[in-house]
Amino acid sequence: MATQIEAFLRPKYPALALGWLTDPAEDVLEKGPQCLMHVLWRAARGERVVMGQASLGCIAAREGLGLDYPLTDAFPGGPDCFYGFLSAGNADTEAGRALVAGMRAGGAPRHFTELLEHGEGYVKDRELVKEYRTHIPQITPEGTHVYLAPLDSLPEGEQPALVSFLVNANQLSALTVLANYARPGIDNVRIPFGAACASLGLFPFWEAAQPNPRAVVGLIDITARFHIRKTLGDDLLSFTVPWSLFAEMEANAAESFLSRAEWRMIAGLGEE
Repeated sequence: MATQIEAFLRPKYPALALGWLTDPAEDVLEKGPQCLMHVLWRAARGERVVMGQASLGCIAAREGLGLDYPLTDAFPGGPDCFYGFLSAGNADTEAGRALVAGMRAGGAPRHFTELLEHGEGYVKDRELVKEYRTHIPQITPEGTHVYLAPLDSLPEGEQPALVSFLVNANQLSALTVLANYARPGIDNVRIPFGAACASLGLFPFWEAAQPNPRAVVGLIDITARFHIRKTLGDDLLSFTVPWSLFAEMEANAAESFLSRAEWRMIAGLGEE
């Protein structure tokens, strides 16, 4: 399923499809210390990867795909230690210090225990992390598993839930304009603060159920950018849209600015 959007944008990686499956017969990713960014890299290289709740070792990735809630309860030390992890660390509480010491003694990765002790520094304090968590949507899964695969690898007629593009600054600009092209208002694209996996799955899945679904820009997660810098590179963001919005953008692509001289020159397509 080649797309007009890709023909105009010339992205480095193919458009990706995310969709639901129920009890799939195909092979399912085996559980390991899997970050969804590794799966994203595999899909960008042409693989189809099917994931269930047991596939991903990262609890944030399970929540980010809408397969498991809430990550705070499953986090080592429970919600309070998660709040410390995302903010200024857990060295300020007795329970936090004991947790860090125990995980170090148990051989947990040094990188993780350092972050557990001193925090990621993404939010100022625990109270703001608690408030931030109230904005994380919960969805009703439409299957038991989620697949991530190149869009053009899907069988004819198969319709995924979401389509995601991995784009540079010029391509992100173009997709933002195209998402607003046939819609009223100026906020048809959003950039929510959160984990990269949630910007690929959870937030767009939630948008898909809304009357006027928006596109979601992602990969702003610093931890995710740390993981993808050696695989996908350090100049890409994701732009993920529910299928209904993708179909609208695809239908409008040829008549839009994408066929005009300015964009063609920016994209290196010439002036014709």
